[in-house]
Amino acid sequence: MYSTIITPRISETDAVGHINNTVPPVWFEAGRAQLFAEFRPDGSLEGWPLVVKSYTVTFDREIMFGADVVVECRVARIGNTSLALREEIVQRGAVCATGEAVYVHLGEDRRPAPIPAGVRRRLEAQMAAVSHD
Repeated sequence: MYSTIITPRISETDAVGHINNTVPPVWFEAGRAQLFAEFRPDGSLEGWPLVVKSYTVTFDREIMFGADVVVECRVARIGNTSLALREEIVQRGAVCATGEAVYVHLGEDRRPAPIPAGVRRRLEAQMAAVSHD
């Protein structure tokens, strides 16, 4: 599991202090940074190998300004050319939003391509570690 702490900004709120519903997808993407590093340890964006195929966000409870959130990202499934992620935003110990995202891995020709073996092994090891917690 990858875990990222985010401090909500006042600009991310609505008029009554709730985090705006457009913000969780941005936080989920920020929570994927460690996963992205599995594909590009140097952080290079040139020829970026992943594209979003789909994502969903489910709002389970209010997310409020004034308390940090933890974004948790887990690899749920690894296919030949794609991977599915399960994500949560947790505030004050409660799950406030869940998300699922599917990414497709692209080759140099920008077409779907198998996930590299080394990356696959690291992601599978991360999945195994989570399933034993």
